[in-house]
Amino acid sequence: MNKKQVLEDALPLPGPTTTVFGAHVDIEGDVFIDGDVMLIGRISGSLRCKRFVLDREGELEGTLVADSAAIWGNVSAEMYAPVIELHAGCAVEGAAYHEEFILDREAYFEGRSRRYSNPQAMAPAA
Repeated sequence: MNKKQVLEDALPLPGPTTTVFGAHVDIEGDVFIDGDVMLIGRISGSLRCKRFVLDREGELEGTLVADSAAIWGNVSAEMYAPVIELHAGCAVEGAAYHEEFILDREAYFEGRSRRYSNPQAMAPAA
């Protein structure tokens, strides 16, 4: 049976255990959150979390290690996640190490994509 993946156009609402970094946040350094993250601001460094959502206004530069990543904003990073979704309007440059890579028709991706059965294990040590 052929499974077809469809991307939602709307950003998901943050859940009760989601850490939201608003537009006023600009972090230089490494961040570890044992939970979900929604980034509307900017992180330059590394981010490790469970589920990652990057808002249209958000920016990530460096390294991302997550259980899943849904990208609407700007990324210049190496991403290590089993599922990576690039949504319409995003701009991503770098590398994507994944089991499943979903690229929307209007997403911009420049870099390399590599499939691995455990992409998080490939990430640099924290």
